[in-house]
Amino acid sequence: MTMEKPSYLYDLDDRPPFLYAMVYGLQWAFIAFPIVIITTTMAEAVLNLDTSASIRFTQMTFLTTGFFTFVQTLWGHRYPVIEGPSAALLLTLILLAPYGLPAIQGGTIIGGVLLIFIVFTKQLTRLIRLFTPNVVGVILMLIAFGLLMPLLKFLTGMNDVHPNGDPVTMMISFALVLLIATLSYHLKGFWKSISILIGMIVGSIAFLLLGHFNWENLASASWVSVSVHRVGSPYGLYWPAAIAFACSYFAVIVNSLGSLQGIAAITDQERLPEAISKGIFINGISGIICGLFGVVGTLCYSLSPGVILANRVASRYALTYCGVILILAAFLPKLAALLALIPMPVVGSALCVAMGGQIGAAISIIASKTITPRDYIVVGLPVLMGTLAGLFPGGLFSSMPSLIQVFMGNSLIVGIVAVLLLEHVLCRDQ
Repeated sequence: MTMEKPSYLYDLDDRPPFLYAMVYGLQWAFIAFPIVIITTTMAEAVLNLDTSASIRFTQMTFLTTGFFTFVQTLWGHRYPVIEGPSAALLLTLILLAPYGLPAIQGGTIIGGVLLIFIVFTKQLTRLIRLFTPNVVGVILMLIAFGLLMPLLKFLTGMNDVHPNGDPVTMMISFALVLLIATLSYHLKGFWKSISILIGMIVGSIAFLLLGHFNWENLASASWVSVSVHRVGSPYGLYWPAAIAFACSYFAVIVNSLGSLQGIAAITDQERLPEAISKGIFINGISGIICGLFGVVGTLCYSLSPGVILANRVASRYALTYCGVILILAAFLPKLAALLALIPMPVVGSALCVAMGGQIGAAISIIASKTITPRDYIVVGLPVLMGTLAGLFPGGLFSSMPSLIQVFMGNSLIVGIVAVLLLEHVLCRDQ
């Protein structure tokens, strides 16, 4: 028994009309934008960048995110997946910030070279065989459950003014989640494909009426900026940083493998082997380029399956247009400020619907074969362990070596390692 492939308004290689494609790309950009902003804000804080350096850092992050999304969808893995700053690499950057940006740049470049070496030595072929339906299903659920803490902050409106959240914001967010899900189910054709965008517009209007919009950043943003010079000093070689980033790039491989396996499960499995090689090769190129410019390296984001299942548009060209919009945002601060106006609770509501659909897809993949009592442990335990890892207190591993902090602080990595061990070693099906 195999999982039945979902039907889409536009399939993987379909080209939507230009205006439709731009709307779909904008919908993806609204979802991706807050993730990029959060990444750049955290990195700029630990690197103690001045105002001009922070502007360049943000611009280069948007530029690399948009550029590699564009490249991957057309010539890389050719799946509808967003490229963006890696959480594992961001964590490594934070841990190594005391050693300075040149050491971080050198480590990022070495990590990128390592990925390219692994692709050329054909070691990825062996890894693909490890991704059984149990492993793929667990990864999809881990992605959704790993976002619980960020989603909680988004949906409740936690900030400096409301450290415990705002009950009104929470109720509006839950209502918006139900609205988007209802629209996704009942609407047809083009309107169904932009159900998330419609819900985000309705939610934004609701928060606008409550006075939760900050128009100052939009008003003060310039129209055009081309200040994209390299951030920081020339890169240097610092072996502890190189080793830490080498291990972190192993996490990038695992994350990318999981993301591509997840999207292939609901679109096209046949192109997966070639997609993995090309996609991770471009992740390596990204590491080198991002290292040269002093920003966080990119990888394949894993939230795409849930979004696609909600809006029923699996065209990779929708992500190509998203890449173009993000590139434009790097040079048009006014556009970037407009995208940033979308309230975090609205983004959280859209992600909540997408992740709900992703959990359903994970269950369907696992159930595509005969389930045995062994599968209860092989699937359930890694999901629980990975989810718990995402809820660990921030300082739990602060006294441990940086390499351990990188891995144990990543819920996806903890869960993936657990399911691989249980599926192929500890509880191997004889």
